[in-house]
Amino acid sequence: MSMKTTTLSLDDDLLQAVETQAQQTGQSPDRVIERVLREALLEKNPKKPYRLSWVTVAGDLQPGVDLNDRSALIDRMEGRS
Repeated sequence: MSMKTTTLSLDDDLLQAVETQAQQTGQSPDRVIERVLREALLEKNPKKPYRLSWVTVAGDLQPGVDLNDRSALIDRMEGRS
């Protein structure tokens, strides 16, 4: 694996967190940043996609509702009619 030197600008509080982590783990700040970026950007176990479950119930239209009139439906849903 090749390595490239890059300069990063970090907020003071973020840099302090990196330095604290480096001291606690005995790693260099470079290694802490590399590990955190690798975990965040190259996850080996990506999160499962969200799965939406539909729930259907029996029901009837409210009086005066026209499913073919989109504007009226939006007004109704937003409480304007």
